[in-house]
Amino acid sequence: RAPAWCYPLISRHSRAPWGGDVDGKCGSPPVIENGDLLSFPMQEYPEGATLEYKCPNLYVLEGSQYITCTDGQWTSPPVCLVACTASEEDMGRNNIELKWITGRKLYSRSGDFIEFRCKRGYLEDPASSSFRVECVEGTLEYPQCKPKFRAVCQDGVITYPTCECKRSEPRIREGCRRQLC
Repeated sequence: RAPAWCYPLISRHSRAPWGGDVDGKCGSPPVIENGDLLSFPMQEYPEGATLEYKCPNLYVLEGSQYITCTDGQWTSPPVCLVACTASEEDMGRNNIELKWITGRKLYSRSGDFIEFRCKRGYLEDPASSSFRVECVEGTLEYPQCKPKFRAVCQDGVITYPTCECKRSEPRIREGCRRQLC
C-alpha cells in the first residue's frame, strides 16, 4: 500500500487528471454547426445524462444524434452535413440543366447524386467532370458543356459556321438555323 502523501488531494470542486469533473458531472454540451440541441442547455449535467441533437431539413446528421456525459466528459457530438443547391445561375454558367427535373433549383442531401445534361445547342466538354455529380457537404462539382457551333471573329470579321449536307436527300441539318439541305 502506498503512503498517504502519494495520493493527490482532490476536493469536490477539483478537476480530475482526465479533464472531467471528479464527481462525473459535465459542463455545457458542445455546440454543433448547423445543428440544434433538442433541450434547453444547462450549465451542468449529472453523470449519465443523455442529450439529443437535430439537423435542419436536407442536412445529413453524421454520427450519433445522442451525446452522453461519461466521467465528466461528453461523448463525441454529431456533425450536420450541409445540403447542396443546384441553382439556375450555376447551371447557366456551365451550359447545363438538370437531367430529370425541370426547375430553377434542386436541393439535395450530402451523399445524393444529381444528374445533368447539356442545354440544347451544347455538347459535353471532353475536359469536363462527370455529368453524375455527388453532393459533398454542400459542394457540387458542375460539369461543363461547350457550344456545338461557334462563330469566329478574326480581324474584325465574324465568320459563321456553314452547314453541309452529307446525304443527297433533302432534310434540315441539326444545329443549323432551319437550313434546308
